[in-house]
Amino acid sequence: MHISKTDQINILIIDDETDMSEFVADAVTAIGHNAVAVSDADDFVRAYSTAFDIIILDLFMPKLDGIEIIRFLHENRSRASLILMSGKDKSILHSASELASERKMEVLGVLEKPFTIDQLEAVIGKFIPQKHRPQDPPSALPTEQGLRRGIEQREFFLAYQPQFDFKTGKIAGVEALLRWQHATRGLIHPGLFIPLAEQSGLINPLTEYVLEEAMAQMAKWRDYDITMSINVSPTTVVDLDMPEKLDDMIKARDIAPEKIIIELTETAIMENVSSYMDILTRLRMKNFNLSIDDFGTGYSSMQQLVRVPFNELKIDQSFIRQAITDRECQAVAQMSLSLAHGLNMHVVAEGIEDQSTYDWLKELGCEIGQGFLMSRPISPEEIEERFLS
Repeated sequence: MHISKTDQINILIIDDETDMSEFVADAVTAIGHNAVAVSDADDFVRAYSTAFDIIILDLFMPKLDGIEIIRFLHENRSRASLILMSGKDKSILHSASELASERKMEVLGVLEKPFTIDQLEAVIGKFIPQKHRPQDPPSALPTEQGLRRGIEQREFFLAYQPQFDFKTGKIAGVEALLRWQHATRGLIHPGLFIPLAEQSGLINPLTEYVLEEAMAQMAKWRDYDITMSINVSPTTVVDLDMPEKLDDMIKARDIAPEKIIIELTETAIMENVSSYMDILTRLRMKNFNLSIDDFGTGYSSMQQLVRVPFNELKIDQSFIRQAITDRECQAVAQMSLSLAHGLNMHVVAEGIEDQSTYDWLKELGCEIGQGFLMSRPISPEEIEERFLS
């Protein structure tokens, strides 16, 4: 494959094993990129430059180990992407990757020694040059005033991601996902406006909008054997009248409460379980379903999990996406399934993107799956046309 000079990537390889560093440098050159290899801390300090696009780093180095180098890169505001490699404990690779990510450094992947040129090329292939990345100016970030105006102008809408029963292969439910179609900036990611809404006190009107829209849609689908999952902010769950409000909404639309699943994230709920116990328990008493979302990313203890009346557990997509290739992620997914079934909860796996992951989850006895393999979030009309007709 010929790579033009304008597409060549500058790569720094840091490894004290000369044979390995030469192998990686030769492979990088053969692919068509520029490579510089160093074998110790002194060479790294001399060779380091902001001109490098990618740094391939062996974690176990004398004098200056990989974690110290990550710290150095972070403190020097390096924009280089990382590829981490090691011939030792894979869990350390995983931890180092998490550390770099927490410091806002891009990790393209991890490589266990020995690896092939094809594996190296596949990870390098994930790199996107800075010039090709969308650069949003600070002014493009949503503001409280803009969010308030967006709510008033009804710029928000719901998309629905189908969920499928592993046993039948048929649609079992949908998850309602809030979207903001800004008048001039286009589609704004929820990760940018949901935290802003919670900080500014605007999350309640947004939640009310989601509930109203989702319930109205569910009323149209009441004759279908599907559920509606609705994400609710923890700030909403402190409203003691919430169970009655939801009960009134479904009765007005003739919707069975069993068809509504209220989702709350593990981290948010477990930070202060006692504050939510009253409301969550009463929601279950009114036959609403409760789902603990993003499970595995928080720190819930067994005691807390048993106390809260959830009857559904959603394994976070960060574990599902890597369940086939990453031993730690696979272990978390298996443990979550076993724990949920032991507590008489059914399990939803989100983030299924390939057939092998789907087959593995089905074999493990997971009940429900969602992900891009089956369908992206789509409009109600597409749901009806593709899955309900």
